[in-house]
Amino acid sequence: MKHFLKPVLIFVLFFVFFQSCRQPSPEETETQETDEGIFAEHVRTSEFQTPEEERLDFVLPEGFEVTLFASEPDITKPINMAFDEKGRLWVTQSSEYPVAAGQGEGRDRITILEDTDGDGKADKIQDFANDLNIPIGIVPIKNGAIAYSIPNVYKFLDEDGDGRSESREVLLGPFEHKDTHGMVNNLFRGFDGWIHASHGFSNISTVAGKDGHAIKMVSGNTFRFKSDGSRVEKTTDGRINPFGSDYDEMGYHYSADCHTLPIYQLIWGGSYTQWGKKEPNMGFAPTMMDYGLKSTALSGLVYYTDDQFPEEYRNSFYSGDVVTCRISQNTMEFNGSTPKAIAQSDFLVSKDPWFRPVDIKIGPDGAMYIADFYNRIIGHYEVPLDHPGRDRVSGRIWKITYKGNSRKVTDWSKASQEELIQAMGNRILQIRMVATDELVDRFGMNAIPALAKMVENKKTSPEQLIQGLWALYRLDALPDNVLQNSLEYPDRKVRLHAYKILSNYSQHTEKQFAKAISYLTDSDPHVQRAAAEFLSLHPNEMAYKKLIELHSNIPEHDTHLAYTMLMAISNHFQEKEILQMAVKENWDEKQAKVVALVISDLNVSEAGDFLLEHLNKFQESDKNSIGFTETIAKTISPSKIENLIQWVKQKSEAEPDVAHLLAKATEQGMNQRAMSVPTSYKLWYVNLAESTLKSIPSKLKYTDLEKEKILFATETAGKNKVSTLNSELKELLTKANSDEEIRSSAARALMTIDPKSNSILIAQTMSDSREEISMRRKLASALGLWENPKSRELLGEGLRNAPTELQETISMELAKSGEGKTQLMTYIKKGYAPARMLKQRAVEENMLANISTLQRKEFEALTANLVPISEERQKLIEERLAEFTPDNKSLADGAVIFEQNCSSCHQIDKKGGLIGPQLDGVGNWGQTALATKILDPNRNITENFRTYNISLNNGQTVSGLYRREEGQTIVLADQTGKEFSVSKPEIKEMIPSKYTLMPDNFNTAISKEEFNALLVYLLNTK
Repeated sequence: MKHFLKPVLIFVLFFVFFQSCRQPSPEETETQETDEGIFAEHVRTSEFQTPEEERLDFVLPEGFEVTLFASEPDITKPINMAFDEKGRLWVTQSSEYPVAAGQGEGRDRITILEDTDGDGKADKIQDFANDLNIPIGIVPIKNGAIAYSIPNVYKFLDEDGDGRSESREVLLGPFEHKDTHGMVNNLFRGFDGWIHASHGFSNISTVAGKDGHAIKMVSGNTFRFKSDGSRVEKTTDGRINPFGSDYDEMGYHYSADCHTLPIYQLIWGGSYTQWGKKEPNMGFAPTMMDYGLKSTALSGLVYYTDDQFPEEYRNSFYSGDVVTCRISQNTMEFNGSTPKAIAQSDFLVSKDPWFRPVDIKIGPDGAMYIADFYNRIIGHYEVPLDHPGRDRVSGRIWKITYKGNSRKVTDWSKASQEELIQAMGNRILQIRMVATDELVDRFGMNAIPALAKMVENKKTSPEQLIQGLWALYRLDALPDNVLQNSLEYPDRKVRLHAYKILSNYSQHTEKQFAKAISYLTDSDPHVQRAAAEFLSLHPNEMAYKKLIELHSNIPEHDTHLAYTMLMAISNHFQEKEILQMAVKENWDEKQAKVVALVISDLNVSEAGDFLLEHLNKFQESDKNSIGFTETIAKTISPSKIENLIQWVKQKSEAEPDVAHLLAKATEQGMNQRAMSVPTSYKLWYVNLAESTLKSIPSKLKYTDLEKEKILFATETAGKNKVSTLNSELKELLTKANSDEEIRSSAARALMTIDPKSNSILIAQTMSDSREEISMRRKLASALGLWENPKSRELLGEGLRNAPTELQETISMELAKSGEGKTQLMTYIKKGYAPARMLKQRAVEENMLANISTLQRKEFEALTANLVPISEERQKLIEERLAEFTPDNKSLADGAVIFEQNCSSCHQIDKKGGLIGPQLDGVGNWGQTALATKILDPNRNITENFRTYNISLNNGQTVSGLYRREEGQTIVLADQTGKEFSVSKPEIKEMIPSKYTLMPDNFNTAISKEEFNALLVYLLNTK
């Protein structure tokens, strides 16, 4: 096949049906066998249904019923919900979404809904605020609410009790909102009394509390803040787009992530996977699921701890899927302190593809409430943001009960102090939480005597005691002896909460530290973990040795305990005095390896010395040796860098297969600190490159290890202009049918070493019709490295009679410079290429960058009256789909095409790269959507996947997808999914592109047959 490339394929959201482990009922089976195509359309073609018509399309387990609680016109498009102490439901709604309104022009609202007559439907409906801009997260407070509306988190107050907000105060902000489907959401008040929240996809926000303490959040994060805005703290770092949170009776926080997994149990301070984020040497924080729901459109998460549902539906997680229009159920069991999710059958399925369950809450009556963003369109980037088909007015809130079970709602705002304290012992967690909040908010300090009496009473239940401890903590009135006794309480849950309370204090006694250290060896792993978390938040020089000693004894299955211990060690080592003590300790090998693993992720000078001594003393895995080497190179004193070089040389002699990796790691570490590579080291790895290129096996196909070595050698030869390797590089270049990446790397090296002499050979190879198109395009890019009239002439000659894909690459290269723009238009006027080439998106972008007035006039004359690319692509999509007939005989061919073109950046079933989104469940997207993303990938794109065009001081330009910063370097990814670094001091200009990494030429780069096979494969990925 002549047209295989190595690009990123589709930057989108994908989803799939989930097959449960529990046998579905006949009704569920009927629904699950419904034509899956109804969920595959980004713009639903089914008709709008009234609330009653939609209700009839719900399928639930036997005994459950769904009723309408509220709908349009009383509400619009619900996003987040929360209940207050009176049992009223507060709802944020947005008709603006997904396009933010201009400043002061918002018309979105927060509405309070109340069922005053107990008939199960809201009959008192009050708009609390109606001038908002895509409000999402909300939590009611006394006399008002705290909520997010672009660009801040506000405190809204109802000062006269009329149900309307008269004043508002900015608590936190501004938050970035360039991506409106990833903003501040799902606020809830925790046991600690703080407001907990999620920060969503793509946006980068730096916010501070009134105390001046600031946090920076990049894309997915969770954080907490005090209700008066006095302080904000980050609680976890990472994930993609968290949207949904809840907690359990032990105080563990659970969170949904739209793009990765529907349920995480979060570890305080944990670092979680995220696009572009480099995995720490000690790994990312662990997950609690070894399966997904095959969806990246999960919204809302609730853990049912009420008693109004039958037993098998209690203590379950419920997650909404806004694309496959269902609510899933998962239960949980613990292995040590580590939770493991267990899949159950879907709880609710709708046959109406407009059903969009964006949030789920359990009401004070024990019923489940579902916010339905009823809409024919839910996708953010899959459909134009301003698509006229987006519904702006319809929204529903559904209520699910079991056989009419619905507890009478209590208005806790009218309860006495005694009634509230009694309710703090209720069997229902939510009632206990509401009663605690109301007691603290309304009675405040006046409640202290009664609370003190309650926590001292030996007959107080563990559940009530936990709430009493937290209430006294929040009132700053918890006696030390009561807290100390609670740390030794027989009931596990009390001890866990006692440690969480202890963690919230800034000052601690030696006795408390000693108790925590002793509990690291408790028989209960949950208590061990609670003690480790406390020590993680409050490092103490008495604790670090015990943490290190115990870590290696943790059972392999208890990943959450192991990671919490590592986090605790890491936080201890960030205290300079403790770190200096630790590096001087005489650890045994097991313990030393734990210390090395943790310290290797710290950018501190002590890390370099310790790790180098460690590597000289103990044998580490290749992975750790390479990671440690990079850390040493960026942290060790420059005066000791020769010691590292000596170790690298010795290690390379003993294990030549890792020599190139150690060389790269050393150079990367030095680059991150903007340190010049020592001459002695440069000579060594140049010699390594020479020996590699002079001993290449005589064959066309190489092993992965051989390829890695050769690529290192060619890149090194080019970077250091090793002219003695000219002949070896030419031999690699001219080895037809060999690996394209190796050949193109050799070409780039030749153009760097001696462009004048080598450009002729490269141009000849580029023009050879026997070569693969993909190879010829790579050679055109190599020629473009030389900014010279001769290279432009050779590129121009290559335009004539070249395939369209090659013409596009040549045009892109020519259009990068002012002289090249003029020459390209001259070549087009001579008939070397059609004028339409100037309108190819990547070519046009280069042409219009820094174009002169005269050149622009010529450009516009050449491109006048051309059919827009978007229309041309749409016509092609329609033609391809009209001719497409699914044939599973081409499934294997499609898998090959996907592997060769897409897998370097996209993952299916945990295989492939993670430069772009996972594609599990992509088959549910349907033919039209997939064809559009393949043939016109830049039609609608996310800001997070735009590439950058970087001009370097040496006159060259590079392009790539931004991944992250590492010290004095910026890391990007190229079209093959391979990461590369650019030194910040070498950057002249860095400009965001309008386009993604996904090549915009699949319309010509893959044949119709290849397109059909690829589409068949993707449609079968479910």
